[in-house]
Amino acid sequence: MPDGRPVLRAAGMDDADAAADILAAAFAADPVMRWTFGGNGAFHTIFYELARGVYLKHGFGHIAEGGSGEHRAATLWLPAGVPLNLPQLNQLRIASSVIRHGGFSAAARALKVADILETHHPEEPHFYLFAVGVAPRARGKGLGGALLREGLKRADQEGALAYLENSNPKNTPLYERLGFRVTAPLPLPEGAPPLLSMLRAPGEEAA
Repeated sequence: MPDGRPVLRAAGMDDADAAADILAAAFAADPVMRWTFGGNGAFHTIFYELARGVYLKHGFGHIAEGGSGEHRAATLWLPAGVPLNLPQLNQLRIASSVIRHGGFSAAARALKVADILETHHPEEPHFYLFAVGVAPRARGKGLGGALLREGLKRADQEGALAYLENSNPKNTPLYERLGFRVTAPLPLPEGAPPLLSMLRAPGEEAA
């Protein structure tokens, strides 16, 4: 790439490790995830197993690469109508890593939070944005928005809602520019940082 601009491409199963690297770094200081898992030690395993077991197997994602092939940003989605069913072996690997890094209390919090998130998904068919992350060194260049638009194109083509959980208030303006609107704070257990549910109607984007 002579001009050095990032290339956006669809992610495949072979990209699970790269996506996990990006997302683990991007979420390293995320308040909700750190509270849930007792730190960030298990993040790579969590993202890798979810990418391999669900999102890149039954869903889709995108990767932004730099001119030298360096991975800079990633997204993971589930299309409308696809259940979030993680195979037991992937679950066990995540549980082992969470317990090793955060203890049994972290595993208990993770199960409780996962149940709350599942309960509060919209009843209508929707595309679910599980994660979007930009490597710290690549932030501020519009990569997150560019990758999100790639996924939203699919939702718009199907006339479907798009849904996400926002754990970082700094990201709210970006999501709002893309047409998402805050629906409610999610009722996480006492002591948890705030987590907002956000919903986007098909074709809805701020001018």
